[in-house]
Amino acid sequence: MQVEYYPAPPPPGPRVAGLELDAILASAADLELPNYARTVDALLGGSANFAVDRAAAAELRRIDRLVEVRARANRAFVRRVVRDAHARGIDQFLDLGCGIPSIQSVHGFVHAVNPHARVAYVDLDPVVVAHARELVADLPGVSVTWADLRSPGCVLDAAEIAGRLDPSRPIALLACGVLHFVHDDLTTLLSRWRELLAPGSVVAATHVTAPRTAARSAAVTTVDRMYSRGLAGLALRDPAEVGDALAVVGPVVDVVDWPHAGAGGRHRMGYLGAVGTV
Repeated sequence: MQVEYYPAPPPPGPRVAGLELDAILASAADLELPNYARTVDALLGGSANFAVDRAAAAELRRIDRLVEVRARANRAFVRRVVRDAHARGIDQFLDLGCGIPSIQSVHGFVHAVNPHARVAYVDLDPVVVAHARELVADLPGVSVTWADLRSPGCVLDAAEIAGRLDPSRPIALLACGVLHFVHDDLTTLLSRWRELLAPGSVVAATHVTAPRTAARSAAVTTVDRMYSRGLAGLALRDPAEVGDALAVVGPVVDVVDWPHAGAGGRHRMGYLGAVGTV
């Protein structure tokens, strides 16, 4: 499949004509098309989705009977990472590829233990950004930025983030449930992010895996067809590839086995994760 992303957000600085979020959103917000982030919200039991997204969720369950369980396992992993980061004294959280922050949101996890913690959400999908901004508009300390995680410097320089997070202090960086839509070299990308974080920061990343089979190819084709607008297409990597990429973050395990075996359940999900400190 040809790799195509949403138009990249403008870099920090003077506005570039034609790249305003509202202009992009107007062409992308077709409520008759399913949106992947809203579909995940439906899988998690959230309410920030529409009938077309719930139909897409049903189709995903048909082609992968564990898709909902995996989505929930990934969010449970994020919750454990957030609690661990809080225990380390971290009160700044940067969530890349945030999706719809409704049910099981990072700010919900964080503010349950520290109401004063700051959370910066980032997503490339303008539909997601618009939904997310509505959901967190009244929450102090929470922001949503339209930005591309493949450009770490631009993300950190964005006004909403530069004015909210202090890069000289530790940050918990989350890239969970998004990397299988990134076609770039993940080892290089994750290394660049680590280089920009202050000592004591925590980095967590996850990536779903699947063996190279005819069933996987059919599933990828179906998902790419369902989400033909905006997503770059699934970049499913086999376990060895994911393990090599995430190793730059920390020890790689199934998401249910962090921080220790069976922490998130007895059955492995084929969803790998890694957590490490800078």
